[in-house]
Amino acid sequence: MTDWAPATEAEREMQDALRAGDQDRYFRVLARLDLLLPVPAGASAQPPKGWGTWAAQGRTHVLAFTSPSALRACLADHTGTYRQHSLEDLATNWPDQTWWLAVNPGLPIEGYLPAWYLSGLGVGEVQLPGRTLGAQARVEHARRLQVHDAPQQPASDDGWPKFSGPSDLQPT
Repeated sequence: MTDWAPATEAEREMQDALRAGDQDRYFRVLARLDLLLPVPAGASAQPPKGWGTWAAQGRTHVLAFTSPSALRACLADHTGTYRQHSLEDLATNWPDQTWWLAVNPGLPIEGYLPAWYLSGLGVGEVQLPGRTLGAQARVEHARRLQVHDAPQQPASDDGWPKFSGPSDLQPT
């Protein structure tokens, strides 16, 4: 969407963080927001019913937006009722652990998050797993135990898959 512009200070911060390649800052901003979740027509606005979802590449995503403007930009004529949730509330009430969260899909500040990442993010843990010394030690120990001819996945220096930004968390 080339016409889109941030409607809130938080969206401007998210956009700046992505432009700077600062994933932790992006997630810190996202973690402090109440997200808007569209409610399908005719569904209850209260969980467990009423999850606005989108299926892509074999994965179900719960749709979430950072502002009414972002919701309208993404859903256009399908914009309707929505409810607000913090990430902590979402993690607590998450409908299915195989589903992902799609934040502002299609906008320059989009992000795709697996369910396992939401609970930590909801309580302010913005770094991806493997960024602590304890986790690095476990990764090193696991590397020493690996069979050398096992297929290897590209990894960062700390042993976890490489992530250059929130869009890298999207389905492949």
